[in-house]
Amino acid sequence: MNYKKLFLSICSILIGVFIFKVGMEVGAATSEPGSASDPLITQSYLEKRLEDFTGGSSQSFKKVSLKKGNILTADEGTELLLYSGNANIAGSKGLINTSSGELFQNGYTMVKYNNFLSPTDGSGIKATTSATIFVKGSYSIN
Repeated sequence: MNYKKLFLSICSILIGVFIFKVGMEVGAATSEPGSASDPLITQSYLEKRLEDFTGGSSQSFKKVSLKKGNILTADEGTELLLYSGNANIAGSKGLINTSSGELFQNGYTMVKYNNFLSPTDGSGIKATTSATIFVKGSYSIN
């Protein structure tokens, strides 16, 4: 009989049990889903909390289609998200890319799937191709 293999097998099992017990002691597997230490929330709960936070004005994004050359002019505080196509920043104040924290000036190319915020009335974007934009807030299209 090979005692060396038997010894290594027993040591491996003991090390595995030790690691499992240490994990249990530090709480790696003790939190139960839905408990205070691992909470779950429903969409309706989240929407209610957001409504409470925003004072009842839970405005959502609106899908807007632009043709090549269209200019979307946003009011202060309007959020824009380029979903498809291409567009450049238009307006003297530019737009704030809240995803990266950068200020995009007039002529910069919008980054797809990044959230942009209009810091002042008159900022906006110009579609360089047909584009789909999601907009939250007031805007006009020329």
